[in-house]
Amino acid sequence: MTSDSAGKEFDYSQPFETDIGRAAVIAEALREYGYPHCTADDVTAELARPEPKRGMVGRFAADALEKAGWRP
Repeated sequence: MTSDSAGKEFDYSQPFETDIGRAAVIAEALREYGYPHCTADDVTAELARPEPKRGMVGRFAADALEKAGWRP
């Protein structure tokens, strides 16, 4: 038994929400890469924007979640 959503790829360029735990892990990685003030709230706010309006934090977060195979 399959559903319509099972066959569709998730579009990481669209606004979406992630849990605070994943956002915190991404924020920690960003702090290590030179964004010392990045927080989980920053990450979730950036992911709530469409891709053209995202800053580096949002693009990094979406890419990291896509590479990890995360699905909402």
